[in-house]
Amino acid sequence: MAAARAIAAVLMLCGLARADVAQALQGRLEGHVRFLADHLTVGDKSVRWEDLLYVVQEPAGRWLGAPQAVRLTHGEVWGADILGLSAKKLQLRFALFGKREIDPGLVAALDFLPRLPADGALKAKTLYREEGEPIPGQLLWVDERRIAIDSPLGVLTVPRQGVSRYVFSRGLPLGPKPNEDEVGLVDGTRLRGTLKPGARLVELEHAVLGKLSIPERAVQFIRRHPPSALYLAEVAFQSVDAAPLVSQPVPPEKVEYEPGAGPEGAQCPRGLRIWPKCTVRYGLARPAGQKLAFRAAVGPVDGARGDVRVRISAAGKALFEKDFAPEDKAEALSLDVPQGDQLAIEVDFGARMRFPCGIALGEPHLVFGR
Repeated sequence: MAAARAIAAVLMLCGLARADVAQALQGRLEGHVRFLADHLTVGDKSVRWEDLLYVVQEPAGRWLGAPQAVRLTHGEVWGADILGLSAKKLQLRFALFGKREIDPGLVAALDFLPRLPADGALKAKTLYREEGEPIPGQLLWVDERRIAIDSPLGVLTVPRQGVSRYVFSRGLPLGPKPNEDEVGLVDGTRLRGTLKPGARLVELEHAVLGKLSIPERAVQFIRRHPPSALYLAEVAFQSVDAAPLVSQPVPPEKVEYEPGAGPEGAQCPRGLRIWPKCTVRYGLARPAGQKLAFRAAVGPVDGARGDVRVRISAAGKALFEKDFAPEDKAEALSLDVPQGDQLAIEVDFGARMRFPCGIALGEPHLVFGR
């Protein structure tokens, strides 16, 4: 009952039909997902846990999100109430996991408002407000109503109301480790560790929070990292050639999608946006003779008004070419990649040149040895 109440706190249930997606090493499946003791089912199909790459569950209702969030130095995001902060501990309350205390040294930023976007341009050791100039200084303590900061003007105590974020550090978040699992919850929480399925739940062994049992209805996505797969949104480009669209080139953009979102007509937890007049290349390192497949959901960016052309090639051979109109749905691709040292994705204008215009690649990844 406690778990059901917690889920209801972050989902406004609307009785909507579910359309979930799972990507396994063998291919993509769509249908209602169920977690069982040692595997999961997608519709009437069974998927072994060791074969799973990622799964996305469409929310059973409207996503409300957590009231505040904690951003960790290694890249996790925890949706939780921020109860208090002292020199030695940060006190939090999760909807699903209850009250917890952690070392403040693990924290990169505190979000005091819901659903704030990540912003790498913010300054370290700075308090940001909805109105007024940011306040630089060392955060001293936080309680349920006030925040104290050691500013250049001395120690200031300000109300929490109107404060948006405090940034401890600007360090770049680390990506997942090899063989590490990720789970995204419907309130915006993002956790990493070792996952295993159970009956209508998943269990997570977490380095800081310990063993967590997560009801399946609270799961937005799961992403696994077996050695036979490589997610392209998590690795650096080998090269990017981008021509100016108006005044300067527009580089590709890595994005994380909210629950139920992704390229039009598809569900994916993460992806890339590539704008016209841009070519991105990835290096391909594999043993001679090993099979390799490229997979992704490919379609126009959300809100597109112009046509866009995409060409995916390797070893001088076109693997996929298509013009997408703004109203087109995304296509799920599974392309055999010939022997070569490079994969190229080229994006250009189609027949109707109107902005915005671009290609969305939902969770592009490579599968080795299949």
